[in-house]
This record gives sequence, structure tokens and C-alpha cells, in this order.
Amino acid sequence: MKTLYRYLFIGLMSLFVVPAIAQETDNSFFGDNGEIASNLPTSIPLTERKPIEYNNPRADDIIWSKVVYRILDLREKINYPLYFPEEASDSRQSLFTTIFRLFEEGKIKVYEYEDAKEVFTDDKLVSFESFLENNQVLVTVKTDSVTGDTLSTSIAESDIPNREVTKYYLKEVWYFDKNNSVMSVRILAICPKIYRANEDMGGQMVGYPQFWVPFDAVRPYLAQQEALVSDRNNGARETMDDLFIKRKFGSYIFKESSTRNRNLIEYNSTAEEAHKEQERIKTEIINFEQDIWEY
Repeated sequence: MKTLYRYLFIGLMSLFVVPAIAQETDNSFFGDNGEIASNLPTSIPLTERKPIEYNNPRADDIIWSKVVYRILDLREKINYPLYFPEEASDSRQSLFTTIFRLFEEGKIKVYEYEDAKEVFTDDKLVSFESFLENNQVLVTVKTDSVTGDTLSTSIAESDIPNREVTKYYLKEVWYFDKNNSVMSVRILAICPKIYRANEDMGGQMVGYPQFWVPFDAVRPYLAQQEALVSDRNNGARETMDDLFIKRKFGSYIFKESSTRNRNLIEYNSTAEEAHKEQERIKTEIINFEQDIWEY
């Protein structure tokens, strides 16, 4: 009988010991290289996240569309998640740093910025080297001490001109899909603007559009880039793709596609007149959908 009690006692103790051992050895806070993760592990790793899928309409189902251009100002609080951190940290980096590194690694193609038109053909491609030269970005070169040959080049995080990119141009199209009876919007391209003091204008800050990036080309990478959207809750993280597709950003219209293809400043003499024109364009988009349902 004593032997029976002994076996029962050992069996019960093993129920408590085994889970404790398993918990000690299976610690998901440690990566494959033994590095401690700085964030909670999630069921889907960032590298496996996919962009939100579009509902692609047929061309025959689009009965109305309008192309508009917006300015996204990163100085607005709602856009802070796209600007910060100024230097990559805590598995996060800014929108421009993300684009810059993708451009550097040859994962995306970017195209020349030209006034009044966007052409995405190979003869309009911008090389990474020319971008660095035009913007005087410091490149660290490592050479062989004996032969003097270049072994590698690198660009430090602090040398990426992220702080100077305070605005973006967005090109987007609004359209009505008669098959699904919905008004939808899709971002077509994005263009970063670098702001620097212009000595010829008395040190005034002037914005220089850099290049166009087709938005669909960068979306798979934005879906794997987290953005911290709340200071009070560090768990409130969304991907940059979420912010754009769910329209969680602030912007204003500065141009619409038209016969003369002019921006609002060109045919409005005051800021008040330009603002009224912005409201007219927004109202036109809203009214079209309302008119469809009314008639």
C-alpha cells in the first residue's frame, strides 16, 4: 500500500514539474540568435503580414472617376506615426526611411518628378546614386588597407535625410463602381518632398519634390512596417499600409486632374479662394455618390 501511495505521489508531482520545465525552455521572448525581443510576440510575424486586398473592379463597371492630388503634411499630429521615429528604433522606422532603404536595396523603382505629369517608364527611372549626389547624402566607404579597393559602402541612420522630408504628394483616384454600388478611392503614387533653406531666397525653407513611387509597389513592405499610433497605449500599433488604406492620415487637396492641369495656387490669387476650391472638389466627389442614390 505504501508503494502504491508513493507512485501516486510521484505521478501528481510530475504534473506540476513538467509544465514548469516546458515554460522555462519554451520562451518566445528569445529569438533564434538568443537576443531578447523588445516587443510582445504575436501570432503572425511582421514578415508574414500581407497588404489589405483591394476589390478590383472591371473597367466597364467604373462609371465615374476623378484624379486628385493631395499634400500630406507630417507636421500635423495625425501624421506623426509616418514621421517618427526620426532614427529607426524599437523595430520601427519612418515612412521615408522605409522608402529610402527599399530604394537603396533595389527592391522598388522610383521615377522622376516632373511638373504637370507623371511618367512611369524605364527612361524616367531615378538611380540611387544620383539621388545621393543631388541631396549630398554622406556615404561611408570601407576600403582595403593594402589595395585601396572599395570593400563596401553604407549609409548611417543619422545621415538619411528623414528629418527634412516633412511633406508628401499623394496622387489618388476616386471612382464609383456600379457593380458593387460603392464609391472607392485608391492611392496611385507618393512623392516625398525634402525641405531645405534656400540661400538665394534669404534662407527661406523651400520644398523639393524628389521622385514618384508607385504606391502598389511599396505596399507589401508598408504592410510589414509597424507604426505607433498612441503614446498612451504602446500596444496600439498598426502597419503603415493600414494607415493609408483606412485613411488614418491628414491631407488636403492642392490639384485635380483637369483640361488645363493646373494646381489650385495657379488660378486662385488668395489662400481663401484656394480653400474654397478645395471644398468645391470635395463636395463634387460627395455629391456624385449622393446623386447616384437619389436618382
